[in-house]
Amino acid sequence: MTLGPLHVSAPIRNRLAIAVVVVLAGGVAWLVRSKRPQPPAPAPAPPRIGYSRNGSAPTPVAGAGAENSR
Repeated sequence: MTLGPLHVSAPIRNRLAIAVVVVLAGGVAWLVRSKRPQPPAPAPAPPRIGYSRNGSAPTPVAGAGAENSR
C-alpha cells in the first residue's frame, strides 16, 4: 500500500520550518546552559601572621631577624 505524494501548502510548510528552528534553538540554548563552567581550584591558605590561638609558637620566617644579628 503506497501513499501518493504529500502536498503540503506553503504556509503550513513555513510554519513547520519555523517550529523546527525554534525547537533546535531551544535545544542548543538548553545544552549551553546545562554545561556550566568548572569552579576554580581553591587558593592555598595564606600564611598566619602573629600569635596562634592554640598555644604553639609561630613559625619564624627565613631572614626575619637578620638585620639585628650583629
